[in-house]
Amino acid sequence: MADFVELLRDLWTHRKRIIMNCFWGGILSIIVAFSIPKEYTSEVVIAPEISSAAGISGGLGALASMAGISMDTEEEAIYPQLYPQIVSTTPFLCDLAALNVTFNFRKDSISTNIYNYLCYYQKETWWSKVLSAPFKLVKREKKEILEDGVKLNPKQLSRQQQKVLKELKERITVELDKLTSAIYINVTMQDAMIASIVADALTENLQLYVTDYRTVKARKDMENTQRMCDEARENYYAAQHAYAEYCDQHMGVTKLQYLMEQDRLSNEKDLAFNLYNQLAQQLDMCRTKLLEKTPVVVILQPSTIPYKATTPKKMMIGILFVFLAFFGTVGWIIVKERILEA
Repeated sequence: MADFVELLRDLWTHRKRIIMNCFWGGILSIIVAFSIPKEYTSEVVIAPEISSAAGISGGLGALASMAGISMDTEEEAIYPQLYPQIVSTTPFLCDLAALNVTFNFRKDSISTNIYNYLCYYQKETWWSKVLSAPFKLVKREKKEILEDGVKLNPKQLSRQQQKVLKELKERITVELDKLTSAIYINVTMQDAMIASIVADALTENLQLYVTDYRTVKARKDMENTQRMCDEARENYYAAQHAYAEYCDQHMGVTKLQYLMEQDRLSNEKDLAFNLYNQLAQQLDMCRTKLLEKTPVVVILQPSTIPYKATTPKKMMIGILFVFLAFFGTVGWIIVKERILEA
């Protein structure tokens, strides 16, 4: 207890130093906070279609969702738990990097793609420029500009391209609410408009990816059935034309040989029609199946242009610097008064 009282006495003696250091810590925090570029986050909330197993009640499905267990038994479904991994894949990021955007940079209107935006139009802190200056002087990297309409090759990426895709990946977060199965998509950029545009494009690309995956077999079945239906229609038209032509050429002929040939052509025409009719019905079933397989994604919250920056958090930076200044000064007083002068 006596040591604690003595410590308080030492702190009171050096109160002016503590106050001054906290003051300068606050000033330094202001400089740091206003040196960090502002960043904006745009959010999209979607509710993907989930097919539950037959016979499972809604209550049991809800309990399973709360426990983080998927009850989806659809063979061709992509679970919402995989959405974060999908948007993090290199091919997905390459498609997103080719997205064209328009923004203002130093009072000029710039139209380019996301790759060039992240590579050449990002604001940096002054200490980042100071620390990176020596490396830029020693090793000058050749600028790689991605032309509009050109996509990166996922299998052949340069070091700079990998770096840009990594930064793009870090600016995207996709989270799943296991209780409601809602998907929260967040995109953070230095430009508010670009954050909203990328969020919309990411949502659309994700929907297309899931749709292509779910409907790939149904689309192949429909394409094959369409091809066979077209062939059957041509065969039916040919058989119909051959029958009509034969009847016109042998009109009024009663010879048995001609009548037998007429019956044969009529039977071929009927068989061709029956096959064409069956394939046409099967094609309609394939189209219906394709519609059933196409997932429905409901956008609960569309992206909006954020007007309030998410970073830097100036208040938190100020509290942190004052906190460090206070306890740093207290630690220095303890070391000086109790250890060095002991």
